[in-house]
Amino acid sequence: MVLLLLLYTFVVPLSFIFFIVHWKLIRSQKRFYDTFRSQGVPGEPFVSLVGQLSEMRRASEKDAGIAYRLELVQKHGYLYLTRFGPYIRLSVMEPDMISDIFGRSHAQDYRKPTNIDKVFKSLIGVHNLLVSEGSEHERARKMLNSAFHFVKLQSMLSVMVEETAKAINELLLSSTQQKVIDLQTELNTLTLAIIASSAFGKGFETMANAKQIVCRAFIEVLEAIEYRTMCMIQQIPIIAQLPF
Repeated sequence: MVLLLLLYTFVVPLSFIFFIVHWKLIRSQKRFYDTFRSQGVPGEPFVSLVGQLSEMRRASEKDAGIAYRLELVQKHGYLYLTRFGPYIRLSVMEPDMISDIFGRSHAQDYRKPTNIDKVFKSLIGVHNLLVSEGSEHERARKMLNSAFHFVKLQSMLSVMVEETAKAINELLLSSTQQKVIDLQTELNTLTLAIIASSAFGKGFETMANAKQIVCRAFIEVLEAIEYRTMCMIQQIPIIAQLPF
């Protein structure tokens, strides 16, 4: 009798949890997967819960994320399915399809991922063109249109050329002192320098080591976002609030 009671105590809750997980995370995603495959969309095999997350994490740890994506393109073409954990991901690289997705006439037909604001909140906040939707996105887009007009961009060319020339000279100098140069860091630094000079009319030179400080902070935040994303931390509401 005691054994039976213990059995019910553990088996019933576990069965209930398994049912909820299957219904919420597996069944619905499997239906999406089967629908796409029936329409002729190729993709990686359907693996319950984890999907291709382990392969993605290995590629990320080896700094080979782009190489992994290129392998998938060679294998499946410019339209394919993967699973990021329990979720189906449709990767679109066909120019005509991308134009349709980003076109203003079809903006209401496509939505950003539900947790994109949580992922990038620590880096860019939540009220901006990248993560906003609907009227807020339209307002932000209208505000930026004038700033990125062709004539305005032409006026920034001198700033871009000047900052790029500085970066090249610094790289040439560094190459005589160092055997290895992290191009990702250097290109991030160049991008931030151009943004600071173009948007605010001031370079980083007004503060000692400002360029290195800002760039290092930016990279550290990006690495933290990548870690939390690859560990599925952002997808679990309770764990997402923890500082790791």
